[in-house]
Amino acid sequence: QFVRCQAPQLLAHSERLALPAGASYMLDLETVYKALYDVARVEVGERVFVEGAAGGTGLYAVACAVLRGARATGLVSTEAKGRLVVDRGAAAFVNRKDPAVAGAFAPVPREREARAGWRAAGDKLLELVRGANDGALVDVVVSSVGRDLFGRMIELLAPGGRLVFYGATTGYTLAFLGKPGAAPAREMLRRAGLRPMHGVLIYCGGGAADPVGEDAITTALAAGARVVAVTPDDATAARVTAAHRVAGVVSLETLARGAGLQWPEAMPDYDTDPDGYRRYQDVTLKPFGQAVGRLLATLDNPRGYPDVVVERAGQDTLGVSTFLARPFTGVVVYLEDTAADRFSFYAPNVWMHGKRVLFPGFAILGSHLSNAQQADEVVRLIDGGALGIHAPRVHAWDELAEAHQAIHENRHAGTLAVRVGATAALDGVRTARAVYEAWGSRFLDGRAVRVRIDPVRAGGAATVALVTLDAPPANALGAATLDELERALDALEREPHLAAIVLTGGGAMFVAGADIRQLRAFTRAEDVEALAARAQRLFGRIARSKAPVIAAVDGYALGGGNELQMACAYRVASRRAELGQPEINLHVIPGFGGTQMLPRLAARRARAGGGQMYSLLIDALAVLLDGRRRSAARAHALGLVDEVAPADALGHALGIARQIALGEFRAPLWSPLAEPASMAFPNVERDPEIQRLLAHHARVPRAEPARAILDLVRLGFTDGLEAGLAAEARAFGTLVVSADGRAGLDRFLARRSLPLPLRRDDLG
Repeated sequence: QFVRCQAPQLLAHSERLALPAGASYMLDLETVYKALYDVARVEVGERVFVEGAAGGTGLYAVACAVLRGARATGLVSTEAKGRLVVDRGAAAFVNRKDPAVAGAFAPVPREREARAGWRAAGDKLLELVRGANDGALVDVVVSSVGRDLFGRMIELLAPGGRLVFYGATTGYTLAFLGKPGAAPAREMLRRAGLRPMHGVLIYCGGGAADPVGEDAITTALAAGARVVAVTPDDATAARVTAAHRVAGVVSLETLARGAGLQWPEAMPDYDTDPDGYRRYQDVTLKPFGQAVGRLLATLDNPRGYPDVVVERAGQDTLGVSTFLARPFTGVVVYLEDTAADRFSFYAPNVWMHGKRVLFPGFAILGSHLSNAQQADEVVRLIDGGALGIHAPRVHAWDELAEAHQAIHENRHAGTLAVRVGATAALDGVRTARAVYEAWGSRFLDGRAVRVRIDPVRAGGAATVALVTLDAPPANALGAATLDELERALDALEREPHLAAIVLTGGGAMFVAGADIRQLRAFTRAEDVEALAARAQRLFGRIARSKAPVIAAVDGYALGGGNELQMACAYRVASRRAELGQPEINLHVIPGFGGTQMLPRLAARRARAGGGQMYSLLIDALAVLLDGRRRSAARAHALGLVDEVAPADALGHALGIARQIALGEFRAPLWSPLAEPASMAFPNVERDPEIQRLLAHHARVPRAEPARAILDLVRLGFTDGLEAGLAAEARAFGTLVVSADGRAGLDRFLARRSLPLPLRRDDLG
């Protein structure tokens, strides 16, 4: 199976593992971890029996059980596999090919008279399992084989035992015999987690009296549930309706008469009678499900799946009930002794949708793929050395067919891995860097800036570069980071075949701004001005780079970070990115070109038909004057970014770089620092929004930086970019070392900044 995804969907990979091992465990180990720890909730000291214990999931099931402090017994097909399972921590194993138990593994027969013989065929297996577990049966069975073994696995469960399964490789029709034991409706509905407004489907018996059904209805109604009763005939339906305030009644007699419902004694065998099963879907599941769904449908459950189904002994309708129960949360419960009954159901309805079937004395629990949290927990256990990865057998691509055949014929043990588009050179690598190096990438490393130069095509001359600013925690632009960024640009300018550069931030953000503590340490305005002028020159190099620079913005791009991304020739932000110029919150102004680039980008947006020039300039000034962040979508509407990627800005930007290298990219590449000319600037002071913002800053007081922002934007438009940048650097230096500026920086560092004005959109 091949999955294309974006980087935020991926979890961190443990560098303890070589690539084949790191790629091998996600499906097997994470599935087993969820099944044992979160679904079956295995406890310390419990007895666990694992089907297929020498296979991929089986070995991990043994390892997870042992890690939890449980006693594991494995079911295997050879003595050698049994020894492997014991080596991995199991206390014992059972060889299912042993002649003494060879007849034990067969589905439960439909015919009642054949069931005693079926039970007797399993006596030796039960004896062996008890012998391996101090005379006791098991608390948890981990199942994935399905049809041939399922009934026998239920037999192995001790009172209170749970069978958890996540597959059915030998067939999807699962049949088993019930067990002794009964429980009142109150107890079983408690186990099911019944809550007010849950939909409950209850099967009622025919005749004059049904105390079990009556108890179930009364208990569910008392818990605030919405109850639908199923009755075999119209007379029972009338009796239930008269006695209880149920949400509705489904009479099988009425459905048979009006909708052609057929109600078989048991579910047809999906594996041996596919035509019969298709007919069962059409004439049983469909009309019955529609009748129930109409009565239980809600806005959040439009199909009307019941949250809980109360099943009954003496009938094999479990196939119907597991089909109807709500996906991922649905529960089927039994209240009565079922020792004399055979039940059957279609496996994927339970395992793939995480449903539960609860009996008074045991439970069947469906489990499927892990979620992100469970996968992350597995990585943590691997990194901590608590769980080991079973190194897979690695095969070349041309051995794929044989590897599949080995799995089909059960000739394999553990996990198999097949190289896809890779060579044996990657078998031993443990880091992403090593993978890239094997592909021909080169690296230039600094303390805060990393460069990776990738070939566009294997053996080709064209390259693209990834520049990552990584100075935790905020990737702040201090003097040292600017030094390293300049050295990286120097090196990239020497690359003869470089076609494009992607610029991004390390960690969860792009760049959160300038280094505020470093700014606070300055005492002379000319030193601050020099820092700002230097950053402006560096950003100008980025803007004029022969290889266009593409910004990939994830997380925050604030202050100097937003100025950096605006300087690029093309700007991509992820949907979760936030951009802004918060300098006024510190009683200063943008100093790395923000007062010049931001309005020029808005003007470009207007010229491209993205809105009215005047209103977009007002919006651009508002970003500078209110100091608040904008979402990626709002920044795109204003022209600050060119594209919003659904999730992963970096992956999208790297794709654009490759398109540029191949001559396939058609969108315009443009930096606001590449347009030095002057232009007309409208009279914005009288605009109500600008007056509101200026009045707020006059009250705070923050009037000086607010007025400076307005003047600098006007200057850049009327006198040109170069004059605007120079004036911005001077004003930035003056304000940073002023008494008000130093106080604003101090308040920001102490998290006690004075209030900012609301965004226009936030006004009531």
